[in-house]
Amino acid sequence: MNTIRVLHLSPTDIRYDSRILKELKSIAKMTDYNVCGIGIASDKAAKIYKQEQNFTVITLHLVTGALKIFPRPILYALTMTEMTVRLILNSIRHHPNIVHCHDTMTLPAGVFVKFITGAKLVYDAHELESNKNGQTKILSKATFLIEKRCWPKIDHLITVSNSIISWYEKNIGVKSNSLILNSPMINRVDSVPNKYFHKLYNIPLNKFVFAYLGILGHGRGIDYILETFCSENIESHIVFIGYGELEKKIREISLQRNNIHLHASVPHEDVVSVVKNADIGLCLIENVSLSDYYCLPNKLFEYTFAGIPVLASNFPDIREIVEEYELGKCCDFDHLSIAHAIVGLENNMPKRITTDLTKLGWQAQAEKLVGVYKRLIL
Repeated sequence: MNTIRVLHLSPTDIRYDSRILKELKSIAKMTDYNVCGIGIASDKAAKIYKQEQNFTVITLHLVTGALKIFPRPILYALTMTEMTVRLILNSIRHHPNIVHCHDTMTLPAGVFVKFITGAKLVYDAHELESNKNGQTKILSKATFLIEKRCWPKIDHLITVSNSIISWYEKNIGVKSNSLILNSPMINRVDSVPNKYFHKLYNIPLNKFVFAYLGILGHGRGIDYILETFCSENIESHIVFIGYGELEKKIREISLQRNNIHLHASVPHEDVVSVVKNADIGLCLIENVSLSDYYCLPNKLFEYTFAGIPVLASNFPDIREIVEEYELGKCCDFDHLSIAHAIVGLENNMPKRITTDLTKLGWQAQAEKLVGVYKRLIL
């Protein structure tokens, strides 16, 4: 059998993009597959070729990324143009059988490469791309227009929740699709927690530890969580694990409140083994966009495979997973609901997760991806 050449295109730095790396590594394990990923550098490095586990990552540095003097819409157009041209020039030489585009910005390049090489085109929408937190109306409309224009050329859609699939079918068109969850690559951690957080922060062993995992930014419920744990009615501790614009605020409050703690971000491969030492994980997402409302975030699965129950936002896709696999409980997103839920958990903390999580694990997701590729090249 001839080697199947798979090319992944991303506007992110693939070296640090856990979802794309998981996909590349999973396909690289397959016999007769040659895998390459081309992404955009997050630093000032020149083009970097990195060979690892039978796949290649090419990292491009965009000149337009430094042109901060232009208004945002113009800068976006310039960056989009340069990225598209650079991706096309670097893609054609690989003569791919499958072009796998991550996010909307790479779709025009993917369509052009498909036209030149005859490759099959996969669109991997990591969220609802045209309606997400922090996106301007102009960018939202531009994103939707790109998706709509490229839609007829797409051979398969991949995304992260059933609600997002339904949205695309309703608003753009029905397309062959797959749900591939952003779950951890490793298996669930079954070892006994070593009370790492209790020891690190001198937390009494009879106090519960809640963990917040992820970007410490606006739109993620951090202000509500801080307000709740500053309440005198709450006896538990909260550990924020990550980085972002709210780090300074959390650090300042932690100096005033002995039950609020800030922990440095943890490498993706170590997250599950660290977070297992908490008693419950917070997956509280604000309803600030349709992408957030329809999300199934990575941290939900990281908590789950660490074996700790979750307190999660009462959104449709999250609620379905939490209830089906008995992962914890959901609550509405407001201060009173969150505070009431946390007090309830303090009084009746759920046991660690023992449900069979095989269908949620990355191995099951990788098998779906392999199946997609095999069907496309038949």
